[in-house]
Amino acid sequence: MDVYKTEEEQVEAIKKWWHENGKSIIAGVVIGITAIFGWRAYDNHVAIQSEQASILYEQMISAARKDDGENILVYANRIIDGYQSSTYAVFASLMLAKVAAEAGELGQAETHLRWVLDNNSQDEFEHVARLRLARILIASDKLELASETLNVKNPGDFVASYDELRGDLYVKQGKPDEAIKAYEKSLANTKGSGDAQSILQMKLNDLGSS
Repeated sequence: MDVYKTEEEQVEAIKKWWHENGKSIIAGVVIGITAIFGWRAYDNHVAIQSEQASILYEQMISAARKDDGENILVYANRIIDGYQSSTYAVFASLMLAKVAAEAGELGQAETHLRWVLDNNSQDEFEHVARLRLARILIASDKLELASETLNVKNPGDFVASYDELRGDLYVKQGKPDEAIKAYEKSLANTKGSGDAQSILQMKLNDLGSS
């Protein structure tokens, strides 16, 4: 504004500038305020959704502790239907797969686990779902699909579990030598000394390996 020599010129310049740019400034302010309140509204919505999903999840877990299969299904399906993009939906699907597998409904268990793989973005949950799916496929004699499911490039902390299931798959395929190698690799990568190592050693013993 210092290019103008008098206050009157400066005032006129301001008026002219405001006339040319005022509407866009007001629009920008309105948009900014709307964005702020919109973001806050979105955050509140997410918080409310998360709380509601959490309540249903706790009810599902409570039903599981009571072995109340009917209400497990009710609460789990409510979570999946209403909060599909949440982590709680992943937990609910894993629970439904567990219930189905224990009831011998392997096809339903497979469906729930594939849902997790299709709707989850976290590596840990993907490995959990993939390993459980592989077990279901082996039990269902879908051995080729099981092999494909176990074919992962980065098993991370789950490497021992993948090798153990490869051993189970080889046993089912009648390949004892490959099974022994897989179990031995799994045993070497199994941390600690507990039931996991004991089970692996039993599987090796059953195959005649010391």
